[in-house]
Amino acid sequence: MRRATRFRQLVEENHWTVFATFCIHFQRAARDVARIDGDPRLAAVTVSSRSFDRWMAGDLKRMPWPPTCRVLEHLLGEPAVALFGSPIGETRGTSDDAASEPAGQGMPAAALAPLLALPGATPAESTGPFPYLGAVESFRHVDRQLGAGHVYSSLQQYLQTSIAVDLFEPKGRPHSADVFLAAAVLTEMAGWMAHDLGRNAEASEHFTMAFGLAHATPEPSVGANVLASTSHLALQLGNVDQALSLARRGHERMANIKPIPVLTARLHAMEGRAQAQLGDDVAAQRALEAAGAALEGASTAPAPHWVAPFDQAALASESALALRDLGMLSAATAEAERAVALRGEDRARSRAFSQSALAALLVQNGDLEAACATGVQLLTACEPLGSSRITEHLHAFKRALAPFHGVPQVRDLLEQLSHVNRRRSALLASFDARPGTSRRP
Repeated sequence: MRRATRFRQLVEENHWTVFATFCIHFQRAARDVARIDGDPRLAAVTVSSRSFDRWMAGDLKRMPWPPTCRVLEHLLGEPAVALFGSPIGETRGTSDDAASEPAGQGMPAAALAPLLALPGATPAESTGPFPYLGAVESFRHVDRQLGAGHVYSSLQQYLQTSIAVDLFEPKGRPHSADVFLAAAVLTEMAGWMAHDLGRNAEASEHFTMAFGLAHATPEPSVGANVLASTSHLALQLGNVDQALSLARRGHERMANIKPIPVLTARLHAMEGRAQAQLGDDVAAQRALEAAGAALEGASTAPAPHWVAPFDQAALASESALALRDLGMLSAATAEAERAVALRGEDRARSRAFSQSALAALLVQNGDLEAACATGVQLLTACEPLGSSRITEHLHAFKRALAPFHGVPQVRDLLEQLSHVNRRRSALLASFDARPGTSRRP
């Protein structure tokens, strides 16, 4: 099936529609990426004429091979998921399918979901009771698996060119409650992506905007979900009293509605983290126990799609941090080990954070052998993640290991950490250098 794509739009704008011309620029980009990433194999990445023709026609069943996506992103300056979504502005396709697409939809769910082959995010669902479900699940999936750097600009584009159009264009738009709900959920998601890229002021603005949008929805839990995220951000920034207050406000919003165990558990976990940082071990452990009790009911009361997922692995991760802050290192290490064991590879970034927390705790416990083994696993998992927070964790881990540099195993790991951090610096710089990348929400 032919359809217009952002890839084709950019190729036409650059006058690279002749395959041989495109190949010249693609091969140059491959050599650049090989140098930037320190991986000579990337210089050998090529594109067949058949693949080029399919991309130009929009005939794509799945994303290209990851190294190919890396080169395409460097060449065209946008994430691969956006390149194979719909073009910006008026569509340029000549087929009936392309011509029928509304202008201005940067990456609609119907285009993104099949590319990612997501269970539960098929095009059919995008026309169901909640027409934005496919987009929500698709952005959430890519963010978890690859980190915010790979998808944040695409989400911003989607908010500006699709959600905004639906919000302010009455003619033919979906039901207003659905639009405001999607706007609140995706803006809250953008806040976490901004934080993941180290843009905390931007993240705070996103959360503030999401909370305002939540008031336009009929669901009090939408605002409670934003409050949980804002509480989490406050914890990350060291604003402990504010974090505790926000978590309690979230509980107040949940008091008179049908229980949502996942969200209640998350709010209790934020409260427990805050109490731990305030040094109240009794209140902290009571809140963590309440979070565990709430999660026991999650299987019988599934969370609505607008509530950020929170499971046993997430609770174990938050518990490890709280117990660490209370000085209970053995218990914290046990929870960190549980978090790593429970977190699947489909949540690459969360798993990397859990591995990072575990490695740091093992260093504190003096178990350098186990810390190095976990550190090696962490380096393998985190290298492709577009996350500034992961880089911060790696630097912190390196500082923790530095006093033991005389141990051969530690010295080898420190060298690997330096190498990976250099490559990650180039990766993160490439996101900021992309055309149209904005630091504003």
